[in-house]
Amino acid sequence: MEQLIILQGITVEQLLTRIEAVIEKKITEKIQEAQTVKPFRYMTRKEVADYLHVSLPTLHEWAKMERIKSYRIGSRILFRSDEVEESVKIRRFRR
Repeated sequence: MEQLIILQGITVEQLLTRIEAVIEKKITEKIQEAQTVKPFRYMTRKEVADYLHVSLPTLHEWAKMERIKSYRIGSRILFRSDEVEESVKIRRFRR
């Protein structure tokens, strides 16, 4: 059975105008969101360990426990700078 939507008191032009306004608002929000995305760079294990003031074995354990996200790119283990900063904000690391 087909579902029907019945609109009263609104013309087709008014409906289209409202739909257009909602779509335009969503597009504007997405554009603003994309512009506020913080750029990042990949950091080496050594850079992250120095930044967090921990040893490489400790950093390895944290990555293994997924306290901090790591990426295997080729034969290297790298970390995204924005994710390292976010991990520091949301977690209390223990040595």
